Amino acid sequence: MTKLLITEITRMGPAFCVIGLQREKDKIQSVRPVSATANSWLHFPYHRGDVLQCDLAPFSGVKPHIEDRVSTRGFQRESTVAEPEVVTYLRKAEIADSLQELFGCILHENKSGSGLFAKPSEAKRSVCGTVTQNLRIEFCANELRATLVLSSGEVLRDLPVVDRDWRDFVDGALAEGRGANRLTRLERFLNSQFHYKVLSCPHHFIRLGLTRPYYDLCWLMLDTLIPLPKHDWLEEF
Repeated sequence: MTKLLITEITRMGPAFCVIGLQREKDKIQSVRPVSATANSWLHFPYHRGDVLQCDLAPFSGVKPHIEDRVSTRGFQRESTVAEPEVVTYLRKAEIADSLQELFGCILHENKSGSGLFAKPSEAKRSVCGTVTQNLRIEFCANELRATLVLSSGEVLRDLPVVDRDWRDFVDGALAEGRGANRLTRLERFLNSQFHYKVLSCPHHFIRLGLTRPYYDLCWLMLDTLIPLPKHDWLEEF
């Protein structure tokens, strides 16, 4: 049996991609449980911070997704770890301060549009944590997008935010029954309260990930943004 501390739950279309931390001897590393038939889960009733027991088998995934492991049975929740402690473990896993250190390769700007990408043959991994000097979240064309500044001073612009909890938060803010001018109030929150609630959090942390190869390119995403949004923030709308 393997114990996984769940740190990432991302929404990828109608399904979820999941990553957890596994301790192996003195090393803490990211592991992505996948089923034998798919890379994602249509139903995942667990949360960030849950410690799950599972059986994992080695899997020769497509580079750079070296973290893939096949889950050979269901998950069983054992306990839950508080958010600040989750970040403590994340800081002991894959982490980088500069653009090239993130995935061990050069990241390229999309000359014909938005975002950044890596070439799958060059990237050494598909997920990494980092600390930001600044972070901005915007809701553009029905998508949550992020621009951030790394400790090195390098800027990453217009990344899709695929964090399940933050996307659920936005869906809740824009839901029917939240009153008039919902989009305007969401934008006001992202431009003001977001910085106070998130960037001032002492355990503020993000994880960045690469998509699976698409036309031989892996696109950069913001996988996890901690602190996760709180339900009572919606009441402030």
